[in-house]
Amino acid sequence: MMAIVQLDKNTIEKIAAGEVIESPLSIVKELVENSIDAKAKNIVVEIKNGGKSYIRVTDDGTGIEEYELELAFKRHATSKINTFDDLYNIFTLGFRGEALSSILACADLTLISCTKNSKVGKKVVYKNNKLIHKSSIATNIGTSIEVYNLFKNIPVRRKFLASDIRESNRISRLIHAFALGYDGISFKFIKDDRFIFHTLENQNLISKIYNLIDENLKDELIHLEIKNNLYEISGYTSSINYYRGNRSLQYIFINNRLVEYKKISNSIEDTYSGLIPNSRYPAFFIFINTNSNNVDVNIHPNKREIKLSYEDELLSLIKENIGKKVIENVSSKEIKIKNEKSKELNFYEDYSDILNAYNKINDSSIVKEDNYNSQYFYNFFNKKDVESENNITNMEDNYIQESINSHEESKLVKQNIFDISKIIYKSSLFGKYSLFEYNDKLLLLNHRRAEQRLKFEKYIKDFKNQEIVSQQLLDPIIMKININDYSKYIENKDLFKKLGFDIEEFSSDKLIIRSLPLIFDIPEKINFFYELLDLNFNDEDLFYDKISKIINNISFKKGDRINEDEANELINGLNKLDNPYKTFDGKTILISISESEMEKYFER
Repeated sequence: MMAIVQLDKNTIEKIAAGEVIESPLSIVKELVENSIDAKAKNIVVEIKNGGKSYIRVTDDGTGIEEYELELAFKRHATSKINTFDDLYNIFTLGFRGEALSSILACADLTLISCTKNSKVGKKVVYKNNKLIHKSSIATNIGTSIEVYNLFKNIPVRRKFLASDIRESNRISRLIHAFALGYDGISFKFIKDDRFIFHTLENQNLISKIYNLIDENLKDELIHLEIKNNLYEISGYTSSINYYRGNRSLQYIFINNRLVEYKKISNSIEDTYSGLIPNSRYPAFFIFINTNSNNVDVNIHPNKREIKLSYEDELLSLIKENIGKKVIENVSSKEIKIKNEKSKELNFYEDYSDILNAYNKINDSSIVKEDNYNSQYFYNFFNKKDVESENNITNMEDNYIQESINSHEESKLVKQNIFDISKIIYKSSLFGKYSLFEYNDKLLLLNHRRAEQRLKFEKYIKDFKNQEIVSQQLLDPIIMKININDYSKYIENKDLFKKLGFDIEEFSSDKLIIRSLPLIFDIPEKINFFYELLDLNFNDEDLFYDKISKIINNISFKKGDRINEDEANELINGLNKLDNPYKTFDGKTILISISESEMEKYFER
């Protein structure tokens, strides 16, 4: 066992810096927050190689006086508080006095600053945590800080950084958040010498959401103005027609501080339960204000987490009021459209099916109508009691349990599910199902799910064999995307090509889709592409699940009907599969009702 020793100053500073500076993102966050606290009206952020090789943050704030320059780099030197009690009455983003000293411990730095009281500015250069140069320089009022050679003295930390694209993506999202959250400040973001975006000082939140996040949100935002005696909540949340496959479009500000607050996020997401598909997340831009005495910001050196004194009251306010706003938004649209389409009937099994099947149709009344009618269809087959699950079984269950169901007259063999010559087409039901007679059974085939399964099997087979057939679009699709989605595309560019897409990078906020997989048809909307962008391609099961859902959304659109030949073709195709009874996500394709089970319904 080693003897107990006092760590040297250099080691202590590097350990402490690790709590504050975890990645290039941490440096950008600390520097931008300092600029905001300095009352800057214009902030420019520049990065190279994901911030690993170069970061510069420039502002037109108050600047740093010459006599404070060296002090600013001392540990726990700050202009934000004087005593511990000030933490409970704080309105600045920084307060710990650790940012600049922590940056020096893991990178080299150059600072240029000038105040309104100075005739010229001052420049200081630090290398290896030591001041090596100080001089006067002509410059504008404000501060510019350059950081380079990040983690050069801590190679272990550098080894664990993500790729340049991922680090850039994280910083991009952060700058988007700052731009959205702070009115009266103009933000400019430059990445690898390329101009990415620029917001104006007087630009309102709605405009920034459309321009920075997604222009498709234009008609899908619900305005929020909620308050009680403790909290005021303002901002926007998305309607049920807009959702994403991850939480990247969720922003929470408390007392003008960007925070991560899982309980708040979960409370908002809970209000969408049953209204959007599972594993989908709403977009929201929430601003919460409360007395500073109710907020404890001194939780972690990175200042991303806080604690609230009256948390339960806030969560209740969110659940009661945001949920009400979302429902009101749905109801108002239903009333308007139901008068036009009240006679349309659709038959589905459950609410989530409808959402998955029609997530590209921005018409909430369809969701409402289908939910009502699907319940009718469900009750039609389950009218008596739960016993119906035993009376009406799918063919897969018959096959699995054939050894114990000795009374069954026909046995199914996996290699030969059906004798096609004995299947007799009888009728189409509701335009959604086909009825067949097979030996002493009735077979009920779900058109949509059958086509989903066959398309899925073909697409996956072609993908594995790199034989996907693409279709050239007569009118290429121009997609306006945010910088995060652009980075995701660049990172998976080769994979999109293998998936059957021909995509041209028009600019950092626009992609042109010139061809897409033939199996996808010509989409009414391009939502499925956002679904792919949100996907983690390293997870094979998740990839298959996402492809399955996309194919589900484009199979048998509303109102499609098939004839006898098409129905026979579907059941023929299913017969060639190892397991034709279920879709990829486990939903039933075929229902089998034996003659003996049918007679029970007529009390024979």
